[in-house]
Amino acid sequence: MNQKLKYFVYSQNSLNTFKSCPLKFKYKYIDNINWKFDGIESRDYYEGLKSGSEFHLLCERYFKNIPIGENISEEFQLWMQKIKDTIKIDSSKIYLPEYEARIKIKNNYLTAKYDLVIIDKDSIEIWDWKTESQKTSYKNIESRMQTIVYMYLAKEVIQKIYNMDIPIENISMKYFRLKVDDKPITVKYSSEKYLRSKSFIENNIENISNLDFDSRIQKNKNHCKFCEFNKLCNNQNINYDMISEMEEEDD
Repeated sequence: MNQKLKYFVYSQNSLNTFKSCPLKFKYKYIDNINWKFDGIESRDYYEGLKSGSEFHLLCERYFKNIPIGENISEEFQLWMQKIKDTIKIDSSKIYLPEYEARIKIKNNYLTAKYDLVIIDKDSIEIWDWKTESQKTSYKNIESRMQTIVYMYLAKEVIQKIYNMDIPIENISMKYFRLKVDDKPITVKYSSEKYLRSKSFIENNIENISNLDFDSRIQKNKNHCKFCEFNKLCNNQNINYDMISEMEEEDD
């Protein structure tokens, strides 16, 4: 095992980073380089991330029954109303906003931070708020790293914490793209998906953990124009118009 990654905590974001480009993984997680290009497009992009974080905080307060206040933007009010209309609070269910789950895989950990988990007596719903404007296909959503990791940890961790034996078919993940949709896109789980995800996650963590990052790491040239390290690697600016389609948000 690479000693620099001993006890490393993996997430959907770090696994997705390695999938996108091993050299980018090295920069971010081995060398701990935080590179951001300081340009107008860059500032707009990171302002968008900041706005999304602020909205997530409103949602957390709402599902914890904490007043969210009245001084919020019209857009946030619209999005909150969509959520309220879609998710009717039921006192018989458990609501877990900004919930973190973690599992140990050999010498490493895998973690996920959920926007919202709703637990019923025989089901688990994972909710994820998306505030970007880009549309995407169901196939893309079903196969994205976030879906794979979040649903796997729901099966492996959440139901065990609450001492429940929930049928795997009753685990679902709902992506709510608030700017473009009036209802969420739902991904259902299955035994086949679970076994495939388990093998995929464990093999990827094993491969990354054993990689010699001190040797020359090849970059994925197809990813460069979407990568914040493009300025560092190629002295070129990145395409911020497309980055949210290629990258997944931090947990």
